Amino acid sequence: MDVAFSKRPDGGSLALIDREDGVRLRLRSYDRTGEVPHDAVHLIGERALGLTRGLWGSLQAGALFDSVEVVSGRLRHDRRQRSDAVRRENAAELRLAETVVGVLQQSLDSDGPSTKAALDRAWGITGTGPSPFTAAQASVAVQELRTLRERWRDLAPDETITFTWRPGRRRR
Repeated sequence: MDVAFSKRPDGGSLALIDREDGVRLRLRSYDRTGEVPHDAVHLIGERALGLTRGLWGSLQAGALFDSVEVVSGRLRHDRRQRSDAVRRENAAELRLAETVVGVLQQSLDSDGPSTKAALDRAWGITGTGPSPFTAAQASVAVQELRTLRERWRDLAPDETITFTWRPGRRRR
């Protein structure tokens, strides 16, 4: 799934999403103040940490959200039921993804071990024991987010930053 982020005039972001099934979606972010787009933090963080059922895995599987508009392509005849089912099945990881994004947004200038420690502290909201995330995964996430921050700062109104969503190995 290909995703192209662009800046909105009000400071938020838009993501144009091209799914493998030929459907094109537009995801309008609610953020306007972050150094990097909230939905891009989801993409980078979920990919780096192996979350396959967060926002991006859910969108790929057919979930629709209030902030998503169908731009083109033919949706399944049972799109509402499919979306509801995906969101129910992925509910726990969708909640976890929001927690992870909060940690990563605050850890942009931290190293892997510090970010791992913050993820462990936040993990208590959704699970017990230490988080399943490694310092290496956390390091990859914050490094990619720093790179995105630099690119986002310099992004002209008519430019995009493109990513491919192919989630890594699912965490256990």
